[in-house]
Amino acid sequence: MVLSRRIETIQKKLSEKEGSAFVIISPFNRRYLTDIKTSSGYIIITPENGFFFTDSRYIEFAKKSLGAYYTVEPYPKTPEAKKYYTELLQRENIKNILYEENSIYLKTKKHFDDIFSEFALLESGNLVEKMREVKDESEIENIKKAQNITDTAFSYILNVISQNANTITESDIAAELEYFMKKNGAEAAAFDIIAVSGKKSSYPHGQPENIKLSKGFLTMDFGALYNGYCSDMTRTVCLGRPTDKMQEVYGTVKSAQCAALEMIKADIAAVEVDRAVRGIIKSAGYGDNFGHGAGHSLGLEIHESPGFPKSEEEQKEEIILSENMVMTMEPGIYLEGEFGVRIEDLVVVKQGGCLNLTKSEKELIVI
Repeated sequence: MVLSRRIETIQKKLSEKEGSAFVIISPFNRRYLTDIKTSSGYIIITPENGFFFTDSRYIEFAKKSLGAYYTVEPYPKTPEAKKYYTELLQRENIKNILYEENSIYLKTKKHFDDIFSEFALLESGNLVEKMREVKDESEIENIKKAQNITDTAFSYILNVISQNANTITESDIAAELEYFMKKNGAEAAAFDIIAVSGKKSSYPHGQPENIKLSKGFLTMDFGALYNGYCSDMTRTVCLGRPTDKMQEVYGTVKSAQCAALEMIKADIAAVEVDRAVRGIIKSAGYGDNFGHGAGHSLGLEIHESPGFPKSEEEQKEEIILSENMVMTMEPGIYLEGEFGVRIEDLVVVKQGGCLNLTKSEKELIVI
């Protein structure tokens, strides 16, 4: 039923522009429209029908999994491809072909120009990406499970660190987190894990190194991949007693994040939330030390649309949050040569508020 609704939504859009078909090549959009994982394949959807093409490795599996939704065929042989697609699309009364302008390589676009030369090629306007902005119940459930694994991994790594504080390295932490998440149901880490300590904690996206942990703040940014869906969480803990300045900065970031979480709800403008976050950080004297976005959507990809703007000036179009968007909220303060703090939660936008999927402690943990 979920796949049928997604395909029908696209077909309805195609019907609004007479004689249009849509070619989907993005692996994430392909996963969204098939609910199966393949490293090869693409989809053609017309107002009346859907076609899934893949190679011999997946053809039997695809026919079994997708036969109720698509006509599943092997890739046509290269010399015959142009003739094959021309005849197929002419049978469907197609004049225009939409393609994913943000997911296509130049080489592929040139290939399309050749094999679809009988048709007008048009940009899709991020048709599938816009559909993916609002999650359905099955997607939210997958993200919840991914975040549950992530929360459990945080509890685990705190214990590992406390028992090995003098010997464990940043790389050890990244490896332990990924191993634990995989052992507890994750397909993989959702992205390259960040674990940076001491002065390196001022690097928003610092890379873990094979070096022992330094005293001071340790920032860990990580997430699990579950059934194709991502989670994302950041926690900053302290190794040894924090200074007054460290506690002040941590408290400022926490206050900014909590204020944003109180504001997030359906129908609010994203820029309003961003303005509140930056206002708190600026009032504390750290406005120039928070340069990245306050948060972003996620799902099949770790960064999806929409995201919170970096500033009102940088917002290219008005972004209004909708119910069942899934967003991170991750303000930070980064003091070059000293330390950095980031706190990140994952929430589902709801009417009148948000559902926080992140259960891990946000009070400053001292190890």
